[in-house]
This record gives sequence, C-alpha cells and structure tokens, in this order.
Amino acid sequence: MAAVRLWQRMADHDVPGTRTREGSSRERFLEAADDQFIASGYDRCTIRSIATQAGTSLASLTRHWTNKHRLFEEVFSRHFDPIHAAQNARFDLLEQAGTLTVQAIVEAFFEAAFVRDSAEANKSHQVYCLALLDPSEEARSITRTLVGPVRRRLIGLMRRALPGIDEQRFFLAMTIVLGTYIYPLAHGERLARIMDVDLSTIDWREAAGMLSTMIAAGIAPQK
Repeated sequence: MAAVRLWQRMADHDVPGTRTREGSSRERFLEAADDQFIASGYDRCTIRSIATQAGTSLASLTRHWTNKHRLFEEVFSRHFDPIHAAQNARFDLLEQAGTLTVQAIVEAFFEAAFVRDSAEANKSHQVYCLALLDPSEEARSITRTLVGPVRRRLIGLMRRALPGIDEQRFFLAMTIVLGTYIYPLAHGERLARIMDVDLSTIDWREAAGMLSTMIAAGIAPQK
C-alpha cells in the first residue's frame, strides 16, 4: 500500500528535474502537443513524446484529457477558434454595413487566417495550416467539427452575393475561393522556395486584399 501511495503521489506531480517551461502541467502539455504535432503530424505524434517534452508524467495527462483525441480537440480549437472568431466578426460588420460583395466577403475570410504579427501567432498559424491538411481521419474528424460553422456561413454569404448564378457555377466558384484560401496556408513555403520568393517580405493583409480582388474578378457573372 505504501508503494501504491508513493506512485500516486508521483503521478500527480511533474517528473522531478524535467520541468521545461513555467506554468501549469496542462499548459505545458498543450504547448508540447503543438510542437510535436508540427514536427510529426497527428498519427506519429504520441502521448509519450508529448509528456516527455512537457516534462510531466503520462498519468498527469489523464487528469485533463481521457485520450489523444480529447487532447487534440483542445489543441486544435485553441488555434482555430481565434481565427474563426475574427472571420465571424468581419462577417458581422459586412452584414451590418450591407456590403455583401464577393470581394469584401473573401477578403474578410482570408485576412483573419493569413495575417500573423508575432512569433506566437506564426506558430498558431502553423498548427492551423497543418491541421487542415493532416491525412489522419481522426484529425479530420476534429477539424471538420471546428471549421463547419464558419464555412457554412461563408457559403451562405457568398450565395447572397452571387444570386444570379446556377448551383454548378456556384460550386465551382466556392472551389476557387477555398482552394485559394488553402494553398497559401498549406503550400506557400514550398512554392516560395521554387520561385525564390522571400515570404517574410509579403504583407499578408495586403495579399488578402489582392487575392480577393482577383477572385472577385474571376467568378463574377459574365454579362
């Protein structure tokens, strides 16, 4: 019984000598999960590797999350939610102003995800981008739930901005919008290397405006 009590006390505390960050074990787990996910992807990112980086015991994780899926629901939501909140706030302003043009809607949607003004925001942006394209079905099941509401709102606003086109053309218009949204997030660095472009020189707020102008010109109904 004494040995059991000793093990329980050890499980309830961080592993001695391995504390790598200030703050609670919960926050260190989340930060380590970010790093391990960025490095390895969802399937290869293990609870053990996260606990090792966080400097905590495996047992301490179960006090906060019952399994890996639950952990990553929180990991992803804390990066997705601020972007979605910003997108919805911009959509609210457009509806209040009555400016539901394709260009304004797309720019509002793009800017919230493209702009990152700090190292912390850049890391959050990495998790967001990688999570959107992670091949794991379990990861996709988490991200589908997170992105569903804002994507449905985007589609509804775009439908209002393009009332005169048929459903097939509208579907193709949305593939242009979402494809353009995803590509810079997911493959921008790769393309920049091929084209010898320094991404650090790009003003992403301005880029969101430029892309929205191009998209609006391309999918506007032909007269």
